Order: sequence, then structure tokens, then C-alpha cells
Amino acid sequence: MVRPGFCPRFFVDDEASWSGLVTRTGAPGADVVLDADLVLGTEDSRHALKVLRVREGDRCEVVTPSGRAYAAVISVATEPVHVKPAVRLEGAAAGAVYRTQVGVVQALARPSVMDYAIEKGTEVGAGFFLLVPAAGSVRLAEGAKAERLARWRRIAREAAKQSKQTAVPPVDIAESVDDGLGRVAGNGAMTVILEPGAPGDLAHVLREALTQGDRSGGGPAADLPSRVSLWVGPESGWTEAELRLFLAGGATTARLGQSVLRTETAGPVAVVVARLELGDW
Repeated sequence: MVRPGFCPRFFVDDEASWSGLVTRTGAPGADVVLDADLVLGTEDSRHALKVLRVREGDRCEVVTPSGRAYAAVISVATEPVHVKPAVRLEGAAAGAVYRTQVGVVQALARPSVMDYAIEKGTEVGAGFFLLVPAAGSVRLAEGAKAERLARWRRIAREAAKQSKQTAVPPVDIAESVDDGLGRVAGNGAMTVILEPGAPGDLAHVLREALTQGDRSGGGPAADLPSRVSLWVGPESGWTEAELRLFLAGGATTARLGQSVLRTETAGPVAVVVARLELGDW
């Protein structure tokens, strides 16, 4: 039985199926099947039944692929679980909605370290995770890549449910640091390399970007990208060659204060600092 006061959140992945359920008033008119279109099978249904122990009539929330959140009730408590959406949630009740996508480009590390970084990063609002094999990274065996990636995507999904996000951050693995730079550049993101020896801290770097926007006459949003990518190095740090590569590509370096954080801690902390400085927390 879902405990009193707790309202689990589920994500629906099939936009086409959801669109067919929504009436002209914006309220869904039929049941939604959990995990109906997921490669992962009926994981959400099993979690709802085995862990949450939901019953028919229990309250829950369901989020569409476009990020709309609805209050709902469990209508079928057998696998696959069905939920019946009712009223669309607005404002704070809808969950976390951000103006700026702040993503983490994380150097690959030990699996347990990556689990933590992705879970906590999702909880504080990371918009995406791109994992890169840096010079100092732990090598990920090619045969284990698909399995690990599936696990990290599941961790992001569960953390997004728990923290009331309105989207699950995508998780992917780049082929190289160069590939990671290319992907971020293609998204038009402001690239900030987290480096303990950088002259300015992250808050200062972002404040400068906001100030430049003000000076342009169009307000802070004029020059500030809609995406920010925060690059977290491996436990041994970025190499000199990697730093030169970043700077040649137009990236900015920043530190995270006076202490040196572990690689699994740096990403979540950086996301929080960035969101606070951008007024998007």
C-alpha cells in the first residue's frame, strides 16, 4: 500500500499513445498503461506492485513525454499497471521546471561512482549526462557498455521520479573527449570545464556571462545560452593536453570553491551552484 502522504510519479514514454488519450479540454480521457512502449519491459509496473505495493484507487502522478504532469489514480493493480489521469498539475505541484538546461559531461569513473553522480545529479536538476572516456578514466569494456548504459538510464529515471522532475535526463556515452566536445557544440551549449586551478569560480564565471548580457542591452538572456554544460574530470583530473583542447575549442574554466571535490560530488554541486546563480533553482 502506498504510504499516506506519498504520491509516486511515473513517466509515460509513448507520445503518440498519450496524445490519443487527451481530450479537447486537455484532460486525458482514458487509462494509461505504464511501460507500454519501453525496451526495459514492465519495470515501472513491477516496481509499483512489488515495491510500492499500489492498489486500485491509490493516488499517483503521471508525466507525459512533453513534460505535462497530471494527478492520477491506479485503475488496474495487476501487471501491467494502468493509471487514470485526471487533473493537470500546475505550478509547484507539477514539479521541477527549469528555464536553462544545465547538463553534466562526466569523465567515466568506477561504476559505483557513476551511479552516485547520476542519481544525485538528477535529483538536483541536471538536464543531461554525457559520459566521456578521459585520459584518466577507468576503461569501460566494450562488452559492458550497453549493460552499464542501461543501468545508468534506469538510475536517472528512478531519481527523476523521486525528485519530482518533469523529464528524465538523457544519459549517453561519447566515443572520446573530442566526440563529447562535438556533441555539446552541436547543442549550442556554454561549455565550462571544472578545474581546481582555474582563476575564477563557477558562480563568478556565470555572473560574468549574465553581466555581458546586461551590457548588450537585451537583458541577461540575450547572450546567455539556453544550455550550459559542466565538465567534470576523472579522479586524477584533466590532463594538460585535454585542457589545451578545451581552451582551443572556446571553453571556459572554473573552479568549485576553495576545496577539491570528488568526481562524483563535483557534478551535483556544480549543477546547484549554476542553478542558483542563474536564478533557476
